Amino acid sequence: MLWPTLVAMRELGGSGAIEEIVEHVLQQGAYTGAQQAVLHKDGPSTEIEYRLAWARTYLKGMGLATNSQRGVWSLTVEGRTVARSSPW
Repeated sequence: MLWPTLVAMRELGGSGAIEEIVEHVLQQGAYTGAQQAVLHKDGPSTEIEYRLAWARTYLKGMGLATNSQRGVWSLTVEGRTVARSSPW
């Protein structure tokens, strides 16, 4: 989910609210309704939302994204330019 999250932020202009990022990934990923409905443990978030949250955290740890303000994530300079073939 790292690459779809990064691409979503790029296509949203370099940053986006969590809800915008999730919506964009879901639209671009062509996930079925059944896949989107799977809750993580007892909810309230879905498994996809849970995995996207971890993807944002890992992107931050790699220096590719920052949590610029509450609920908003932004790409760093490196995040804007990293290629899919990069070592991460």
